[in-house]
Amino acid sequence: MACKVLKIGQISDIHIGEDESLVQGIDVRANFMKAMNSESMKDLDLLVLSGDLANEDAEPGAYKYFADFLAKLDIPYCIIPGNHDRIEVMEPYFDFLKGKVHNGKCYYRYDIAGRSIFFLDSACGEVSQDQLAWLKEEAPKVKGEILLFLHHPPCFCNHRFMDLRYHLKNMLEVQKVLEGLDNLTHIFCGHYHSEFEIELGRQVVHVAPSSQMQIDPNTPYFNLKSAAPGWQTIKWGENFVETQVYFE
Repeated sequence: MACKVLKIGQISDIHIGEDESLVQGIDVRANFMKAMNSESMKDLDLLVLSGDLANEDAEPGAYKYFADFLAKLDIPYCIIPGNHDRIEVMEPYFDFLKGKVHNGKCYYRYDIAGRSIFFLDSACGEVSQDQLAWLKEEAPKVKGEILLFLHHPPCFCNHRFMDLRYHLKNMLEVQKVLEGLDNLTHIFCGHYHSEFEIELGRQVVHVAPSSQMQIDPNTPYFNLKSAAPGWQTIKWGENFVETQVYFE
């Protein structure tokens, strides 16, 4: 029997504030709902929120907003923190995170429809040694293909502003571990507020845009490219992974 084609929706860098106030002049809650209510996000098997759920510094109101929203969903979801999140503030709001936080880091394996997806925590700007050791040990236990999500791209992306200031600190160390995982081909990230698809050896890094705003990748300083939300869908079948990026 052929395996089910899984449809995963990825929304990243949502930047919800403490309340309904605009964030940098943008209605970020409306942007998030535009992504969620898009026709492209219908019939999902899994929703992934890949970091920076909160705006600046782990606003509790942001996590309450997401906890209330996700509790009403009729599909499973996975979440990881970004550099504007703090797991110690975030964790109490989500029953889903129980057992998934180890020594202050949120990382785990999620199994769905007979397949496995791995999630890492790069909220502090790097991936800890404990996580890398865990990934090296656990990923080979899966016989088939796996997917990996983390907030920061594990490579430079030709984004002049983000590459210069906010890249993953231990990028080379992470790349070495990823290279050794024979059953990993597709890696999904956010953080850069832009859309990229980067070849990293035999692996492909898919960088999702932000539902908050897009940052111009062609300047070494911050320059707003668009306040329109972006998001990504992933179709994962037997021997193929297809992605599609959408903008409002």
